[in-house]
Amino acid sequence: MKPGAMRIERKRVTDQIIDQLTAMIADGRFKPGDKLPSEPVLMEQFGVGRSSLREAIGALSLIGMLTVRPGHGTHVAAPAGEPLTKPLRWGMFMTWREKLHEFIEARISLEQTLVGMAAERATETDIEEIRRGLNLLKSPKLTRRRAIEADLVFHMAVANASHNSVLARFLEELRQPVRQWMEQKASLFGGYDRVYEQHEAVFKAILARDSALAQRMIKEHLEAVGERLTAALLERRTGA
Repeated sequence: MKPGAMRIERKRVTDQIIDQLTAMIADGRFKPGDKLPSEPVLMEQFGVGRSSLREAIGALSLIGMLTVRPGHGTHVAAPAGEPLTKPLRWGMFMTWREKLHEFIEARISLEQTLVGMAAERATETDIEEIRRGLNLLKSPKLTRRRAIEADLVFHMAVANASHNSVLARFLEELRQPVRQWMEQKASLFGGYDRVYEQHEAVFKAILARDSALAQRMIKEHLEAVGERLTAALLERRTGA
């Protein structure tokens, strides 16, 4: 390389797809609510393979930019609280990693507050619903789909037990990226054994009416999963 020459870093295929899709959303070619073309069409359009395309869509789904529903395809997500007819207002796109870090921070902060309130305010009915979400994770016929549903039931039951409808609604608004988090977790980590143990620790703290302990347990749970998820996705992106 000549002195003073600038090194050009070659982006991985997945990164290039992410850049292309975010650019197409930013300039209005795909608007909130629009359905993306099918996988074969996108593969041909971008000149990429199925695995790279799915990895890119998975990353964008995880940060809430896209929504993926089996049997319904992939759609551009609508910014929370804004009608689909309004212009896209997401501003400058961050990298998926920055977005993921912010999402993890936001989720931990929100769920710590919710679980602390739940430990103080949960009724017997609330306790039974949280217990139901926990027990679903021990089902002898636990498929990946059922594990994700059980995970959602548990976290939403804790949120509802806070008896703060505004904060519970905030978590409900994050339902799609939270589901994508769980799907990536199931895909990358396999079993849900550790998740059950972590949920059980949160549940026991709620039963004990120990708000501080419940907050610590949910923080440890979400931080552990978030760190593993970030590391796994980064490893897949760098090919390490």
